[in-house]
Amino acid sequence: MILMIINVSKDDDGVSLEFRVSAYANVIVIDSVSIKQPQESQNADQGPDFDYVFLEIRGIKPTITDFLAHYMSNKDSREYLHWLKDVKSFVEK
Repeated sequence: MILMIINVSKDDDGVSLEFRVSAYANVIVIDSVSIKQPQESQNADQGPDFDYVFLEIRGIKPTITDFLAHYMSNKDSREYLHWLKDVKSFVEK
């Protein structure tokens, strides 16, 4: 599972919809939808349950979860390799 926050805005006024979603293999579950004002940080009003079709129309599709899972897996491996190299250079000094 990958937790994501997707912000959708229409104009440059800073108001946006914030979708908190859980992405599983080939499915995205919308956990909550909030309206974010530009000056807000954490206290947005949570709306009712929302249908995934809204995100799918905007190009956020379940297939993105495969890409994200692969990307995150590779990212973790790359970061771990970099960390190991740093540890090796520290130990060798």
